[in-house]
Amino acid sequence: MLILTDFLIVAIVLVFFSIVSYALKLLDFQGVLIANVVGLAAITFSPNPLLSFLTVVVFFVIGEVASNFPKKKHEKRNIWNVVGNSLPALVALCLIISFPEKSFLFELAFFGAISAALSDTLSSEIGYFSKSLPISIITFKKVPKGEDGGVTILGELAALFGAIIISIIYFLAYQNMVSAIIVIFAGMVGTNVDSIMGALFETKKILSNTHVNLIGCASGAIFAFLVGLIFLI
Repeated sequence: MLILTDFLIVAIVLVFFSIVSYALKLLDFQGVLIANVVGLAAITFSPNPLLSFLTVVVFFVIGEVASNFPKKKHEKRNIWNVVGNSLPALVALCLIISFPEKSFLFELAFFGAISAALSDTLSSEIGYFSKSLPISIITFKKVPKGEDGGVTILGELAALFGAIIISIIYFLAYQNMVSAIIVIFAGMVGTNVDSIMGALFETKKILSNTHVNLIGCASGAIFAFLVGLIFLI
């Protein structure tokens, strides 16, 4: 439960984030609004509000740094970019209210979804700088740089780094190594499911990038939930 000091900290961070994101054209107006909704939902439904809020902030900050460095600026993100990367995590938190007896598993699913989102973001943004051409995750043939479903060793390492960051946050909060490892694997599962969906459906315009991101992040959440259910309960 948030105390007044915590609420003020959250409010200041959200205001700062909104101003910077809009001023630097990282998000459009609708994107800023939905990002604030994500932050507020994280502190409203989570059993550990500040931890969930911090995790969301870390994802957004690291994702934006990777997307704009070095001298590489992405197009202004909109509401659908934010939804695609955050909706599965929010659903996991909301389910805690409906199933409080499984709050531990749904919180683990939340971290799995964020891990997948950050892994996929870093894989795409950092993998772009790979000196070798990507390989299709389906055909294992070389594909043009930037093609959906293409993976590189650099991109996979970047994805692993992103998953480890979220895992460290989880571990520092709960001191549970098994769960922290699950969060890492959830991130890698999510980002590679994203690549598979991209290769199979996004390249053929059957699914959009938002759909693919949703599926990838949801895969990370579901993986974390099911593995936690099997090994931790």
